Amino acid sequence: MAGAVPHGEAEPGRPVANHISGGVFFHAVLQGRDITVQLPPQTAPALSGLPPASSAFAGRDEQVEELLGMLARGRPQQAVVVAAIAGLGGIGKTELVVQTASRALKQPGWFPGGVLFVDMFGYDQERRLTPERALVGLLRALGVDKEQIPSDVQDLSRLYRSALAALAQAGSRVLVVIDNASSTDQVRPLVPADGITAALVTSRDTLDLDGRLYDLGTLSDSASVELLNRVLREARGPGDTRIHDEPEEAVALARLCGGLPLALRIAASLLVDSPTRPLSSVTQALSVEQSRLHRLRRKDRTVRAAFDLSYRRLPSAHQRLFRLLSLNQGPDISTEAALHLSDLDAYETEELLQDLARCHLIEPGITWGRWRLHDLVRIYAGELGGQEANVDRRDAVRKRLHGHYLHTARAARSHLAVTREPLSILREPRSPRFNTTKEAEGWFEQECQNLISLITIAPVNARSSTAVWLAVFLTPYLRWEYRFRDMRAVVAAVEDLVCERADCPAGTGGALLLISYELDRVDFTYWAVDLLVDAIEFLCSDGNRRFEVVAMQEIHHHVLKIIRRTGFLPSDIASKLDRLTLAHAHLVPSEHVEGKRTCWCRQCWLQRIGTSRTLPTVISRPDAAPFPLRYRRLPG
Repeated sequence: MAGAVPHGEAEPGRPVANHISGGVFFHAVLQGRDITVQLPPQTAPALSGLPPASSAFAGRDEQVEELLGMLARGRPQQAVVVAAIAGLGGIGKTELVVQTASRALKQPGWFPGGVLFVDMFGYDQERRLTPERALVGLLRALGVDKEQIPSDVQDLSRLYRSALAALAQAGSRVLVVIDNASSTDQVRPLVPADGITAALVTSRDTLDLDGRLYDLGTLSDSASVELLNRVLREARGPGDTRIHDEPEEAVALARLCGGLPLALRIAASLLVDSPTRPLSSVTQALSVEQSRLHRLRRKDRTVRAAFDLSYRRLPSAHQRLFRLLSLNQGPDISTEAALHLSDLDAYETEELLQDLARCHLIEPGITWGRWRLHDLVRIYAGELGGQEANVDRRDAVRKRLHGHYLHTARAARSHLAVTREPLSILREPRSPRFNTTKEAEGWFEQECQNLISLITIAPVNARSSTAVWLAVFLTPYLRWEYRFRDMRAVVAAVEDLVCERADCPAGTGGALLLISYELDRVDFTYWAVDLLVDAIEFLCSDGNRRFEVVAMQEIHHHVLKIIRRTGFLPSDIASKLDRLTLAHAHLVPSEHVEGKRTCWCRQCWLQRIGTSRTLPTVISRPDAAPFPLRYRRLPG
């Protein structure tokens, strides 16, 4: 104490006086020659409260090593001592930090003070811990007697941080694990501030903390299969070889679980319950999308419950947009497309999407402005959307989204080099929606899978005309990019719609005519003939005689092409054309027109098809009016 006169140095006969100076003191200062303080019994600290790490752990070695590198003792002036791991519910955040903490505690000299673990129950309204309650528990674990614990959160935080700092300075560094925090406010008072004590934090939300942020993703197929195998072998012993015995079925099961560790563990538990149950049984049970979430449960563990905890915390506007995002059947959605779901302006829509991404119900795409839903989350959002369909005006929003794709695809197609279009059905100037052809092609590249999904996956949810005309706008791009497998899938879906005659309004015949042109350009000529036969049916129903004749001319063109290549016409094609001409003989006029480059009267038609010996013979049956066509290969 500055300025104090030492005891025993006063002059004899004069009273002893103590003087205190050179400082500011807010409490009483106790002075004396001999002072005895009776302390209460010391409370033993509880610094071993970490939950046990599972022996069935797979696919996270890289993340564990990265976190251990951050926690390693001896790094010069560690810049990062707090790591916040965020991810979707059921993604395995808690298991990751428990595995990391367990390994870190085994490293000599890293954390001689032990570990503090607290579950904040941030997403459980009934059990959620306030910062005050959490700090009281942590201080008691540090050995502070309850009589010495203050009540104010700031005082609690100061005492807690001081205790951690004192332990660190004394060589007893502690690792703090804060699990399941739902907000920055809930966790910030618990984060150490001495720059030495390390902390691992988990949350479903991206927290605003001074530390390293980690976004935890799903497991790969191989890691998912390994997790399934380890859970089974841990429970049933090494003799359970079902995963190794059926590797393809194991991969299929892993994919149905979407690489989500919680779903994988539940699926594995279903196998554990019945040692004789084959993998195919669980795979078949989960293959039905409408019931997958219902079947991914075992006792009190369910995937749906994990998602519920995140969804219920959302404001109503966020909940509505989340439900409507499931209307997009493709792998991701752009902010522009989401704008047609939200009924909000562009800025507000982007804000909602970013909020949903922060709580990891959706994920940012590879490029900015695109957003993804995990497969199981999309199913979950779709179930919620079905329950709130009237409130969300789901059917109207679906039509609006599909209309956006349809009109933008048409604008993009106007920039592609499309040639040989019949009678200018769709020949139009370049749309100002895109500045360049490259920009239009870029849009097709980004949205291609969404458009294909709308045509092939969701026709029951879309007006058939939307799917058919989307195919018209998309097939030139698919042809240009040599994506013939996708092209076949798109046209097959269109054929299915046409066969069902489901809500196919006027214009469908013209659309089929345009698609047949694209098929012919990539030598799918047989398929083009099939589509033209359907096109004529629709054109006849619409009374569009002009395009009916064009379609018949195209059939003639394809027939000649097939015969020149093969020397004959396949019987199935001949049979279709036979039926076609019986029903649509009016398409070929009976009167010859002079002066035309190509006359399509009956006589000229027969002459063009029947003159060459390598071409089919056309036989007129007198019992069929006015002129049926039958094709056959000439002998010899």
